[in-house]
Amino acid sequence: MGTWLVVMLAMLSGCGQRPITGGTSGVLLTDGNPIPDVLVRIYSTDADTSLGYAVTSGDGSFELVAQDSTGPLHLEPGSYIMVLESVGAPTELPEEYLDRDSTPLKMEWTSGDVLKLNVPGLSLN
Repeated sequence: MGTWLVVMLAMLSGCGQRPITGGTSGVLLTDGNPIPDVLVRIYSTDADTSLGYAVTSGDGSFELVAQDSTGPLHLEPGSYIMVLESVGAPTELPEEYLDRDSTPLKMEWTSGDVLKLNVPGLSLN
């Protein structure tokens, strides 16, 4: 199990710490429907190291957390790439969304926006 997953599970399990909130917010959808229980990992287009992550809630919403889990991640304006991974969702994600080099989830970010991510055509179970 990856270190990031252990840290994330510890945060979610309530082992004395409150969840980190206040990072850049977003929503993950498929054809207008929310996708819950998905890990969203974010990269700058010019770096191979993840900047941060979030796990989607039941309504598909999320708030980004810094990669080292020390606080919220507030994105600066720029170009970003998002990778997805199921952490309990019954929905199977297409393989192209699982890899930094093949994911079609790329965007130009401007402050104040909400990250609106769409994975078209998924069948939600």
